Amino acid sequence: MNGFSFTVCKNLIIRSVAMPQGDSGDMSATGLVGQPYYRFFPILLEGGADAVQTVLQGGDSLFLQEHPTVCFCGNIQADISITPLYEVDGTVLGAEVALQMCSGCLPQGTVSRERQLIEIGKSSAALAHGVRNPLNAIKGAVVYLKDTYGTESTLVEFAGIIEEEISKLDGFITRFLSSSLLEPETVSIDINELLQRIVAMSNFQAYAKKITFRAEFGEIPKVNVDAFQFEHAVMNVVNNSLEAMTEGGLLQLKTTMIHRNDFDCASIEISDTGKGMSRSVLRTISDWEGASCPRNGRGFGLLIAREIIRSHGGDFEIASRKDVGTTVRIIIPVTV
Repeated sequence: MNGFSFTVCKNLIIRSVAMPQGDSGDMSATGLVGQPYYRFFPILLEGGADAVQTVLQGGDSLFLQEHPTVCFCGNIQADISITPLYEVDGTVLGAEVALQMCSGCLPQGTVSRERQLIEIGKSSAALAHGVRNPLNAIKGAVVYLKDTYGTESTLVEFAGIIEEEISKLDGFITRFLSSSLLEPETVSIDINELLQRIVAMSNFQAYAKKITFRAEFGEIPKVNVDAFQFEHAVMNVVNNSLEAMTEGGLLQLKTTMIHRNDFDCASIEISDTGKGMSRSVLRTISDWEGASCPRNGRGFGLLIAREIIRSHGGDFEIASRKDVGTTVRIIIPVTV
């Protein structure tokens, strides 16, 4: 794919998409048309402002030569022309944006794979929007319970945990919807302290399924991670283990220090006595590169966890035997 173009209205909503001749498929079917352009493409910045918005407001064409940007395949350079579109009376009604790739773009044969990523992006944004309303309702209910039953110490403790987790999730959604690329916000954290919170939040679910949840915390220095993303990754693994055991069983969480590739690392080992995973699911998790999702969502939480850990420079290892159980090991470098 050497280039493509799309048109937007004055509200930056995509009205049409044109792909090179010979590229099969109808791009409108992917869901681009009718959506803000910045939902699928990075904002084209020029002088600190959105170049498309600048053209719409000023009515003058703009050409960005070898402009650094991001296409579906990664970082590239492209010649970008932004041309205003006019009403009969001369007022600006929209703009056409044409991108001609200079370097780094994938061959045309891989376009279908990237369209699947567009669909994932669209679904993710819709999901993030959809979560907000019930999240606010839950938060309101928690506040009411704390105010009404403030003398119940156990209720107040867990209501506080719920309220804090809701606030973190709401902040994550805000960052997700306002960013083209969600960069981790790394801080130095105590892993054992974070894991103790996860154990506290998961204990009720384990108790309801008669699962024994054992935790053993070794002596570990602090690590630099995005606290929300890292907690999300570990929670995905713990929830996957809980779901793998129908009733009864043992879930173990253990932290230790190890030395790997000349670095001191923290090791988090989570094991269960559940039904285990088939070779096909394990292969999907090991080989997945974003082209498709596991059938029925099985293993998808582990895929997300794997990508989060890798983005932090860590390793994500899985060992599983059918009808025996699964062990997940998260390796993360410690703070120097």
